[in-house]
Amino acid sequence: MKQLSLFFVGALGTALLQMSASPARAQAETPTAESLLQQMVAAYSSARSYSGTTFVRYLNADGSERFHVAFKIWFLRPSSIRLDAESKKEGALPRREVLWSDGATIRTWSTGKPVVAQSKIKIAGSGMFGTYAYHVPTMLEESYAGTRRLHELSAPMLAGDEIVEGVDCYHIRGGWEGDEYEVWLGKEDHLVRKITATYSDHQLEEIHREVSLNAEIAPDVFRFAPEDDTTVPKPTATPAPKATATPTRSR
Repeated sequence: MKQLSLFFVGALGTALLQMSASPARAQAETPTAESLLQQMVAAYSSARSYSGTTFVRYLNADGSERFHVAFKIWFLRPSSIRLDAESKKEGALPRREVLWSDGATIRTWSTGKPVVAQSKIKIAGSGMFGTYAYHVPTMLEESYAGTRRLHELSAPMLAGDEIVEGVDCYHIRGGWEGDEYEVWLGKEDHLVRKITATYSDHQLEEIHREVSLNAEIAPDVFRFAPEDDTTVPKPTATPAPKATATPTRSR
C-alpha cells in the first residue's frame, strides 16, 4: 500500500511539473517582434534573387483614395535591379517611372522625360517613386538605403497572427520616425506581404503579391528601353480584388 501511495505521489508530482513547464515552454517558443524583424532582413539580404509585384494605395485622412500604383521589383545579385512603377490618379494620365541596372550601368526614366545615367543607386531622395519603393529594395541591398530600414522599427510589438491573401502571417506594429507602421510577414519565409503606414495627412497601404525568391531572372529584364518594353511589359495599375487580413489569433 505504501509503495502504491508513493507511486501516485510521484505520478502527481511529474504531472504538476509538466503542467507548470508547458506555459513557460509555449512562451519561449513564441517569437518576439524584434527577432522576426531580424529574420525578415536576413531573408532579404541573403537572397540570390527576388521578384514581386506590389499594389499600392495612397489614402487621404478621410479614407478616400488619392492615387494607386502598380510596382514591380526584380533583383539579382550582385548588382542587377529593376524598379518599375505605374501610378494612376483619377482624371490624370498614368505616370510610369523605371530605374534599372544590369550591373554595369544605372539608368532612370519617367513619363515625359529622357533616360538619365546615374552614378549610383540611391532610392531615398531620388525624386522618383514613393516610400513603397524604399521598403523592400533597401533590405535586399543596404547601400540603396538612407539612415533607417524597415527592420529598424521603433518599439515593435507582435499584434497577432493573420491571413493575408491566403498567406499565414505574423502581424507587427511599430514606429518609423514618429509615424505608425504595421507589417505582415509570411510565417514560412519571413518576407513582407503587407505594409500600412499612417502619416499626418495620409495613409499608405502596400499589398505584396507574386513574391519569388531565388528564382531565375532573364537578363533582358535588366535591359529596359522606354521605346521597347515588349520583353517585360509595364506593370498594370488595375487593382486586383481588395486584399483583406483575416485574424486567426490575436495577442
